[in-house]
Amino acid sequence: MAEFTEELEPLFDYSRVQPVNFFNLDDDELDETPFPIAKRTKISKSEVDKVDDNVNPIQVLECEEKDDDDWLPPPPKFSCDPKILAENSTIKALRLKKQELASCAQSAEDVLRAVEESVKRELQSSMQSSLEAVADQPSKVNSERAKIVISIQDKDGPKQFRVYLDDKFERVFKLYADKAKLDLQNLVFCFDGEKVGPQATPLSLGMEDDDIIEVHSKP
Repeated sequence: MAEFTEELEPLFDYSRVQPVNFFNLDDDELDETPFPIAKRTKISKSEVDKVDDNVNPIQVLECEEKDDDDWLPPPPKFSCDPKILAENSTIKALRLKKQELASCAQSAEDVLRAVEESVKRELQSSMQSSLEAVADQPSKVNSERAKIVISIQDKDGPKQFRVYLDDKFERVFKLYADKAKLDLQNLVFCFDGEKVGPQATPLSLGMEDDDIIEVHSKP
């Protein structure tokens, strides 16, 4: 039973707690100092001077408060002098004029380049057309311009005519009829025993200089 009682003791037993030192707070004893106070030792002036000679004086730096904006760069300076302002405006105008002239020069250069390219294309096209035209022409250009002398012989004798190789005999026959004062519808022309039609040419018949065409009247 005793063991059970000890187990049920309170956790804190204030009766066992006793103050270590007890001070009496009576008014009469407040004036008395409970502990002795040590007296300060007096230091002579010579010793103080000696110590001051060996100690370097501390330099006190004056730190004036600076504004927070001191770290910023100074603002740009603007001059109100009218001469300087006029010079600045003149320089600006000259710069703009220079840019404008450079732009115009570039535009003119582009135009000239475009014109040159256009002329080159036209020349190439013209040359190509000329070459094609020359290639399309007959290879007998000299023969077309060549002339021969032929004779038309009737009962009165031969009559000579100078004709182109590609001329049709229709024109030659008409000239002969007009010169002989005959009706062309009543005439028959022959070469080497073959009848010659009005659409034939000296070239198609293989004629040469001094060849003779015979003429006969229809019965």
